[in-house]
Amino acid sequence: MSFKIDNRTITLVDKVEMSILDYIKVKKLVPGDSLPNEMDLSSELGISRNVLREAMSRLRMLGIVQSRTRKGIIIQEPSLLSGFEKVIEPYLLSEKSIVDMMSVRIALEIGITEFLFRNIDNQKTGELENIVRKQEARNYCPTLEEETEFHKKIYEISGSSFIAQFQKIIHPVFLFAKTNYESYFEPVNEQLLREGKIVTHHDLFRFIRDRDMEGYRNAIKIHLQPYIEFIYREV
Repeated sequence: MSFKIDNRTITLVDKVEMSILDYIKVKKLVPGDSLPNEMDLSSELGISRNVLREAMSRLRMLGIVQSRTRKGIIIQEPSLLSGFEKVIEPYLLSEKSIVDMMSVRIALEIGITEFLFRNIDNQKTGELENIVRKQEARNYCPTLEEETEFHKKIYEISGSSFIAQFQKIIHPVFLFAKTNYESYFEPVNEQLLREGKIVTHHDLFRFIRDRDMEGYRNAIKIHLQPYIEFIYREV
């Protein structure tokens, strides 16, 4: 297979980046393996060393390669969400993108219910109880940090570091929506309060403590109802 670059369509650096990735796949390189040195690789790809360096810089930013003294360029396992994390700035997102991100968060929060109940134990139950007690001391008016702490712990207990990292990345989008669309959320919360449907973190904790998975699943849906209503509101 030839790895030489066709310069006629997309930018040369784009093509070099794609070609290096193809090289890694075809050669079946895995984390810890080395790429050829700069001179040999630029010769095999048919490009200048300056262009190769620029493409390598992109791959370093993605966490795919790293340079090591006396070992050259080494393949490494990339963080799957590192690139995503760099571009999640709520002020740069359209309302549609914010709504899409909220939809993913809601789907995850409900979807991890079984993982949560498979992994919960007495120690983790105690950790959740401590979080809830701090919120009770504030008459169930948690600060944003305390609100985050409860849900962060739920994601941690689910046992997936990927899901926990994803929640951390998209959490600022939720905070942004909560702050900037408060005029929408407030009447929804007031209606739920009148109907006796407000689900607090203590309510969620009680279902977890009692190992009532279906009760929790239904409760977390109601807990997230203001956001669900926001997503499906008429605009």
